[in-house]
Amino acid sequence: MEITVHDWLQAADHEVEMRRWREESQGKIKKFVVKQHFKNLNPVIVAWYLTNFDQESYLMWHPAHIGLQWEKKIAGPGAIHIAWEKIMGKLAAYRIRLDPADISPIPPEKPEGAVMLNILDTEGGVLIYILVELEPTDDGIKMTGMFIFPEAAPDEFIEAHRRHFIEEVQGLVNNAIPYFVRKTFGYLIEPEELAKYPPLMVPP
Repeated sequence: MEITVHDWLQAADHEVEMRRWREESQGKIKKFVVKQHFKNLNPVIVAWYLTNFDQESYLMWHPAHIGLQWEKKIAGPGAIHIAWEKIMGKLAAYRIRLDPADISPIPPEKPEGAVMLNILDTEGGVLIYILVELEPTDDGIKMTGMFIFPEAAPDEFIEAHRRHFIEEVQGLVNNAIPYFVRKTFGYLIEPEELAKYPPLMVPP
């Protein structure tokens, strides 16, 4: 993707606003929780995809997604990517790190099925905590997403993220994951077969 000076300025302004909300909140938070159920999907495949996805499949998540850059592509906690996307009509460069669930300000209900995809500032401090819990069901998975914001973040900003998350998870599950699995393996691989592979399959 091509990034213009105007793009960088929008993204920088976005981060400045979120830093200000964090400082004004002095540790106080507010959150939203979204629960969704998906049939015929396995947590193994979701976890594999979130370690390996590329720009082409990332764009399938949501029309507001503009581009993807990997900063640190490793298997498991510490992986960092930069997600360029529009929020409320404004371009953001969300620097997102995969973290263990135990750093969440609000503990997960079931830590064994939880990961965090936290939005960072340029110095590595967390601006928005995102806790994702994946629970197997008889016919698929139950996905719970919790976004934890500084208390000073405007309600319309939070609502925009709630709507965006609901929409992008549908695109992730129904479009991006099936496409990327086929692209990588040539067919829709079964979860138990995928589990035999190393966790990182696609070169940086």
